[in-house]
Amino acid sequence: MHFTLLALMVAGAEAGACTPVDSCPKLSDGLYCPVNDVTEHADINRDVALIKSYLDETPLNYAMAKEVYTMGNFSSKGAGNMRTLQDLAQKDMTVGGKYTNVFYSGAVSLYGSTNAVWHDYIIACLDGTGVCNGKTDSFRQYVVNKALIGVVTAYATYEFGAAVWKGANGETADTQAAYAWDEGAAFYIGNIAPVLGDGYTGSAPGNLYSPYEFNWKRDIDFPDGTSTHTEAVPILNYGLINLRGAAYTAANVKAAELGMYKIFSIAAIRSAIKYAWKAYNGGTMEPKYLAEGWAYWRSASGYMSTFNATTVQAVDALFDLNLTTVPENTACTVKTLVESLYPDLGITCAMVGKWKDAPAGGCLDSVCSDTGNSATLLNGSTAFPDMCK
Repeated sequence: MHFTLLALMVAGAEAGACTPVDSCPKLSDGLYCPVNDVTEHADINRDVALIKSYLDETPLNYAMAKEVYTMGNFSSKGAGNMRTLQDLAQKDMTVGGKYTNVFYSGAVSLYGSTNAVWHDYIIACLDGTGVCNGKTDSFRQYVVNKALIGVVTAYATYEFGAAVWKGANGETADTQAAYAWDEGAAFYIGNIAPVLGDGYTGSAPGNLYSPYEFNWKRDIDFPDGTSTHTEAVPILNYGLINLRGAAYTAANVKAAELGMYKIFSIAAIRSAIKYAWKAYNGGTMEPKYLAEGWAYWRSASGYMSTFNATTVQAVDALFDLNLTTVPENTACTVKTLVESLYPDLGITCAMVGKWKDAPAGGCLDSVCSDTGNSATLLNGSTAFPDMCK
């Protein structure tokens, strides 16, 4: 508790323009250069890490995890006000219809309300009520930890939507549309220094606790598919450089936003395939992997439902948190269902790739055919702004 209270006391003011202007702090990847200081926004992933640390204690410290979720710890909005994961989970990400955010609106339409997407599950599993009543600690822990990645992913899409709207309304100064885009990048990547590697290549360091690192881990699981975390950085940079002043190009910004939607969809699909099999667990269902598959699939299921809600609902049913058994053929069914979504999502079988631990000779040990599907992923740009000296 002392750690939490100390962070609340020393938290700084809300981020903004960098001082001096060419000294903007980079994020965990070490490449993307924000044109604003978005350190405090990126710090929300430190709250995700802190909650996990409380849920790693023996016994699990649900009370302190809930305090961080509801009160915040690392991410300051200024004037003593903390940004909280609960606020992110409960945010109207269209601001009353002002912004377009199909990730949010699709999820609300699919699940019934804003709270029903993430917040209700997180609170239930912190309190041991509702869907987590009588469940094991590992099940509750996995629901909370993985759901928080979904919360932050969704909020990144909110900021991308804000940037699109501001650019379209002529707010193309670096402190306007580009600021919102930088915020989205900060939520997605975070700013925790990696404990190993350069934050971009090689193995995931395991300490970033961000949607970016979640994508990275799935890249390692599906090594012959698209490396989504490395592709995401130039896509984010492409969005940023096309939002700045005279360089503003609406179509390019929307292309970058769509590129990130594809990145998120690929990671969710890979997770559904992997954890459907792991939840089966040789015939003895492993609840924590059911929870992990549920949360990671849900990180983009709302968006995917805007193309085919029936198919998404069928996958949802296979990850229902109330299940007590997972049949052997569930993973095959999931794979077939998600593959039917690829053409509408603008992704391909080759982008998703094959799970490296797929049982030999089984349905998972193959990649579907891309015949008739010529979808591509935006290349992005590595012409990073010269503002992070």
